[in-house]
Amino acid sequence: MNVRDLYERQVRGLSPEHPPSGAVVERDGPLVRVHYGTHGTVDHATFDHDDLPGLIRRQQEVFAARCEPAEWKVHSTDPPRLAEHLRAAGFTPGPERVLLAAGVEAVRPSTSLRDGTTIGSLSRWDPLPRGVPEAVPDQRRALRELLADGLPDEESDMRIFTLEWNAHVLGLLWIERLVGTDFAAVGGITGDGARLLHQAARVWAPPPDDGRLRAPRRHTLFLVAEAAGPLVGSYTEAGFAEIGRVTTYRWAPPGEPARDRPVEHPVRGRDDVEVLLRFEERFGVTYETAEKGMAEPAASATWHLGDADAPTIARVEEIVERGLRACARPGDRLYRLKWYITSTRIDPLRVGGPGQPPWTCYPYLDDEHVILVTADLRMGTFGNWRESSLCVFGDDLVGHVDEELTALLGTVLRRGGRPVGNVWSFGPQADSRTIRRVGTVTDST
Repeated sequence: MNVRDLYERQVRGLSPEHPPSGAVVERDGPLVRVHYGTHGTVDHATFDHDDLPGLIRRQQEVFAARCEPAEWKVHSTDPPRLAEHLRAAGFTPGPERVLLAAGVEAVRPSTSLRDGTTIGSLSRWDPLPRGVPEAVPDQRRALRELLADGLPDEESDMRIFTLEWNAHVLGLLWIERLVGTDFAAVGGITGDGARLLHQAARVWAPPPDDGRLRAPRRHTLFLVAEAAGPLVGSYTEAGFAEIGRVTTYRWAPPGEPARDRPVEHPVRGRDDVEVLLRFEERFGVTYETAEKGMAEPAASATWHLGDADAPTIARVEEIVERGLRACARPGDRLYRLKWYITSTRIDPLRVGGPGQPPWTCYPYLDDEHVILVTADLRMGTFGNWRESSLCVFGDDLVGHVDEELTALLGTVLRRGGRPVGNVWSFGPQADSRTIRRVGTVTDST
């Protein structure tokens, strides 16, 4: 089987093993749709269909319901009438690109690297360097989409390589391994990034057989890329060969699409840090003092989780999620924060519902403090694992979850930071004479 046939069989119409951050993958017959919240894509292997106009119209209806612009890739191996029907339905073709491939062992090193040039890679935590050249247009996948998927780390199936000289960034190359196939795909190149192709191939090449045991993993045998104009020559110089052509057809429904995906993990930039700092100041808690609890506001209720088992914690998560979704306002951003650990940011109205990405903002762990809070700090939760407690704050949110959490967990531990009934607690509001002991009030003196 030649490389083109292998590409057709393995890569086209591939459903991601793990959807990108904030994305939903759906299959409709021969088509695979990916909904990113900001736009959507359609992919498929070569196929024919008795009712292409109906199939295309159905995709438009789905994207219109989500207010997502759509991108549909058409390959030179597809029946010509697919492109004809897409144009008839209002899709607009972009520039044609060359589809290129090379065996990882056949990618040649650049012969024009100047002395002092260094090659590096970005970790999950690294910001993009300043002064990065503009990306060459008409490539496989924009860097901003790769970043929205989550920056790569050493164990990831994505990498970003950098080419630098004398502290100046000469170019970038980003690449992702297509899990379940023999291919890795070069998403794109900026500046002189084509000189990084050999390095990318070396990283993805099968390791030498040195007798060491390794975790089972399908080896990457080929690199694939899309390019137009002079960049095609850079690929062929590195050992790539043309295996086809591809054109992206685009269509946009009425309405203003969302600017951000509904989920960002990890949060890039520093807005999560800014929210955490404001939370610390407002509620009088830091990493060093977290085990003593937060300064619980008047509109709050705190429950003791004690030895709650996994099903009970899962039920707590469901109740809190429903409450947060019910109380959310358009434009809200909810942050899941943990000190010195990656953060998650979601749009609570665009997560957790039918056809939406799953809700991932859990309120409690048994070994870490967890904060859920809206950007304006008006509502959220604080999971204190040292005290085995969950504080819910914000008038609306407490009103939505109070009855269910009390029925599930029993007597409320504190309201507005003050002990309730026969349950007392150490904490920012407790005096020095009281300790928490479920069922008993004890004077420590």
